[in-house]
Parts: sequence; structure tokens; C-alpha cells
Amino acid sequence: MSFTSSNPNVTILVAEEQLQTLRLDRLYRDWRQALQGALPGKDFLDPARHAYLDGMLLVIDVETCEGDQCRYRYRSAGRHFIEALKVDPSGTYMDQHPEAAFAAQAMRACDLVVKSRRPIHARADRVIDGRSFRIEFLLLPVGEHDDAVSTILIAQLFTPAD
Repeated sequence: MSFTSSNPNVTILVAEEQLQTLRLDRLYRDWRQALQGALPGKDFLDPARHAYLDGMLLVIDVETCEGDQCRYRYRSAGRHFIEALKVDPSGTYMDQHPEAAFAAQAMRACDLVVKSRRPIHARADRVIDGRSFRIEFLLLPVGEHDDAVSTILIAQLFTPAD
């Protein structure tokens, strides 16, 4: 499998911004509603809660953090992600991704989510096995007892550019 990626356009979301892609905007609104003085908890990860994004979600566990960098493990990946990449990354670490440049970009975005405790919206162009895709991402922090980010919920929408 071969990959190439463009540099993503990354934005930290603040306040009540509206996203152009309706499903991502709905997820962002759901996340904002789940804020109760603290980050949404693990119950926010329930796939039934986000059925409108069936197969498009990744759940990333935030593991050991040293300084401004953490290690990220794919807990689960949606079927659309698996079909597009032809691999299920569940149980593997982000730094083990077969495309080192993409892994570095993804880890920087996750580091930004952990540090800012804010959602990230990004767009990038990718070529996977000769097929061009426009990918839109929404990364949402999920917390635990001390309100630190323990998990990142990622919605990825792959749109063929052909």
C-alpha cells in the first residue's frame, strides 16, 4: 500500500463555530452540549450516540505523556477508515503507522488536542494506492476525573477526489 499526503489545514475550534460538513458540525455540536463544566466523559464514545457517523470514527487512547508529546494507541477504527486504508489499526500505536509523515502530522494534531483541550478541525488531500481523496477530520477531546484528555474521538470523512 502506498500513501502520500499534503500538509493539512488545521484549526483549533473555539466557541460556537460552524463546520461546513453537516455530519461533522453535528458531532461538534453534540460535543459542545456534552460539556458540563468539564470535558465529556467516556459515555460520549458510545457508537450508538453517533450513528450518523457509522464507520467513520476512530477512538484514540492517550497514553504516556512526556513534556508536550504523548503516545497514542488506536482503540478502534470504523469500517470506512479500514476500507479506505485496507488495514485495521486497532491496538497499534499511531507512531507505527506505515506512512511516517502522516503519523507525524496526526501525532502533532493529537498533541495539540491534549495540550489545548479543544477540538481540532483539519482537511488534507491524500493519495492512497493511486486514488486521490479529500479527507476532513474532527478531533474531539474526551476526559476523565481530573479533566485531562484521556481519549480522542476522531471523525474522518473520505471523499474521492476523482
